[in-house]
Amino acid sequence: MRKGLVAFAYINLTLTVVATTSLYITAVRNANVKELNSEYPRLIIATTAQVIEICMTIMFIVALHKKYVILMRVFLYFEITYSVVGLVYSLVCISEESANELFLMLFEFTLQIYLAILIYSSIVKMERDGTVKYTRDRDPV
Repeated sequence: MRKGLVAFAYINLTLTVVATTSLYITAVRNANVKELNSEYPRLIIATTAQVIEICMTIMFIVALHKKYVILMRVFLYFEITYSVVGLVYSLVCISEESANELFLMLFEFTLQIYLAILIYSSIVKMERDGTVKYTRDRDPV
């Protein structure tokens, strides 16, 4: 198991919680009542996505510590899907974004693809070395 993946998972969990908190503080502080009502759909979508990411990251941390390949694969597929959907969502809203935010979106997408490659290579290595635990391997019936 790569220690970098474990470190990334904990850092990702921390940053996601901070980003979720920051999203609400910024929305409430910078908006009046009329603007806040128009921001509800965006806030709901963003919060839902971040809560899902928090749950999946916790699952990934458990999978890394227990070496459950099935859960690691689930997170891998989630990460790829989440990255593509996030990039498409960001590109759709590009008219409201600045050039700096565009750079950050593409940089984040690149890091997420790199993470997906690391997860995949870690799964392949664990399967090859035989250090795999499957969640369905229980006592024989």
